[in-house]
Amino acid sequence: MPSKEPVFSDLDTYASRVSPPDDFTDSFLQERHSLRTRAGNLLESERLQGCGRKRTGPTVEMWRGCNGATHFRGVETCGSIWLCPVCSSKIAHKRSIEVQALADAHEKAGGAVYMATFTMRHHLFNRVADLKSTITKAWQKMQSGAPWGRLKNEHGISHAVRALEVTHGGNGWHPHLHVLLLTKKTLDDTEMELMKLDLFERWAAKIKSLKGTTEIGAFDLRKASSGIEAASYIAKWGAGHEIAKGAGKSASGRSVWDLLKASEFDPEAGRLFKEYAEAFKGARHLTYSKGSREAYDLRDPETDLELAIEGTTGGEKTDKETGEVTTAETGRIWMADSGTWNKCVKLKIIPLLLEAGREDGSEGIERVLERYDCYSYFDAKEHPAPAYKPPPEPRRRAFDPAGIFTSFKSAMEVEIG
Repeated sequence: MPSKEPVFSDLDTYASRVSPPDDFTDSFLQERHSLRTRAGNLLESERLQGCGRKRTGPTVEMWRGCNGATHFRGVETCGSIWLCPVCSSKIAHKRSIEVQALADAHEKAGGAVYMATFTMRHHLFNRVADLKSTITKAWQKMQSGAPWGRLKNEHGISHAVRALEVTHGGNGWHPHLHVLLLTKKTLDDTEMELMKLDLFERWAAKIKSLKGTTEIGAFDLRKASSGIEAASYIAKWGAGHEIAKGAGKSASGRSVWDLLKASEFDPEAGRLFKEYAEAFKGARHLTYSKGSREAYDLRDPETDLELAIEGTTGGEKTDKETGEVTTAETGRIWMADSGTWNKCVKLKIIPLLLEAGREDGSEGIERVLERYDCYSYFDAKEHPAPAYKPPPEPRRRAFDPAGIFTSFKSAMEVEIG
């Protein structure tokens, strides 16, 4: 039986114990922002076009975390793991923390974690929507009924975590499932081989019932060496290193991010990305079996949108003299009015601001703003523009039929007796 000892129910606390996301160490931030713009334009999506750009209030703030990561508050977030390279990378990192907490807790209780890949045959003429429907329905059918209960009991499977992914190659679309199977104990080679055969037999039957086929050569099952490996396997979709891959074809085909990159010069790649976007709209990327997180007193998983929105407002403190807002985890290092922010968006320097804030805080941001002359002239007192002159007061006239007043002020000073 799994241990009931709490294991990092607070995602932020657990995150401090694991490696930071690649967003904070790689050099692909600019590329992800550029790809988000391309996706928004290609799909003509206002939600994507506004993600990370459109203000939700009069000001935009940049906050820096205790690990140096920077993020904005006061801008829209689309929260799409399928279509937005920026949100997808954030979600993938936080999902990996979430899954690693579960895998570590299960192993600490004496269990083991196995990684399985479920797939099906596909052809160039297959529509991605049809293939996605078949493979997700097959997984639902696989987990239903008494036979699944008997299979779980026989091999000691207590929980499962499922992730949906898709690539495109020479034989067309290739949707597949990455699944973590949490067993009550480590299996020897014979036990693992028997579990593999039983899993494949049931999977093949469910695929066949939906008019599809599969083969055992495409089915993979192996033990995860650690919680980190398990988390990377199940939640790598959208990770920075995946998005940063080149747009060229590989043996496993092209990712949807490769298609998005290639769409700049390849209309067919753009058409494929649109087909994919329509098919995966609203689909769930990652699911947990019932009771898997409750067994270790882990909190319920957050939605993709909640994971994509960075920062926390808990425990904020405001300095009464300076107005500076801080928390134990993060601090505000910059605030921009609408004019400054709009200029930054127009010049496409948002990634530069994030990097500057991460490296040098407020001073780094100031240097970028000065370099690109992004200060808003709305606030002339705080950041006066060269040769700035306030607009003249509008001329005001009093009702003076007799013409005895010399100004509006003199007319207002006359006492009415």
